[in-house]
Amino acid sequence: MNETRPSSKPLYQQVKQHLVYRVLKGEWKPGQCLPSEMRLAEEYHLSQGTVRKAIEEMASEGLVTRQAGKGTFVTSHNGDYQPFRFHRLYRNAGGKVAGNEATYLETRQAEADERIAHGLHIAPGSTGTESLRLRHLDTQPVLLERIFLSDDLCPEAWRILQQHSPGSIYLILEQEYNLLITKVVEQVRARAATAEEARFLSIEPGVAVLEVERVAYSLGGEPVEWRTMVGMTDTIHYRNEMG
Repeated sequence: MNETRPSSKPLYQQVKQHLVYRVLKGEWKPGQCLPSEMRLAEEYHLSQGTVRKAIEEMASEGLVTRQAGKGTFVTSHNGDYQPFRFHRLYRNAGGKVAGNEATYLETRQAEADERIAHGLHIAPGSTGTESLRLRHLDTQPVLLERIFLSDDLCPEAWRILQQHSPGSIYLILEQEYNLLITKVVEQVRARAATAEEARFLSIEPGVAVLEVERVAYSLGGEPVEWRTMVGMTDTIHYRNEMG
């Protein structure tokens, strides 16, 4: 594995770390198939069981997907992969508040405020792209999303978002910037709706809303996207399934 210094990690974790490194280098891109376990075992001069354990851990973390009879593929937000797997907001009547029906209200060049800068580990005032989107249930607006992408990782993303108005931001990040989102960290709180939120959600200012603040991370561990999702508590709820 061309290790420059000894490692105390178990062998399978060393293999996993090196496979991730090779993905980041672009040896295998999202959607492409990895070599077979047997071939990788021969390459690393290790048992097939060790390689299998490394790949199983990658699969459990969503870094690769295993397809019976086809092989192991680098996870992609395209094809059969579900781009909305990170969405944890559900209708009270059942089903996720997610899909391709998002309406873009505004997409523009912007500067990161203190909250965004803290989430993305960038300096306040750093330039980027900010989008405001609205999701509906039937004809009722229920979720207002504010999204920020920094120019450091996603230069001129505003042009792409204005052109395509994608339902999945993460698919665009993969296709245009080779950034694969593999993890999100979210904070949830209840608060009063601002005047702007009330206007878009057709409610009164000060009405109780649920806010989810998210930072999305790439395969390489970089914070790529900052987002808030604000919705009415009488229509939606947050659910995190574990286990």
